[in-house]
Amino acid sequence: MFELLRAPVEPTAHDAEIRAWLQLDVRDRQLVVLRNTFHPWQITYDLTRTGLVWKAGPSWRLTLEDVTAGVRRIVECRNPIDLMADLTDQMAIIQRLAGPRP
Repeated sequence: MFELLRAPVEPTAHDAEIRAWLQLDVRDRQLVVLRNTFHPWQITYDLTRTGLVWKAGPSWRLTLEDVTAGVRRIVECRNPIDLMADLTDQMAIIQRLAGPRP
């Protein structure tokens, strides 16, 4: 049993994914989480002279109905938490527009 525990373990593809994830900068990890959570949105962050700005824009063409209902062309926030909250609100608007499904 002791020999089995001491035997070398072959790395798996999952181990490589974990190592790659850990090598990302914190902002890039946050960006990946936002993009995976809100995949219909194009999400970026930029360092401006006034600080970091997180931005999201819909990846589809907005209709007049979308804009009238409150869907924004650009969502800008100072941090990823606020962006997540704003995008959650935007997704709620979009779901209301879609209405109940049969």
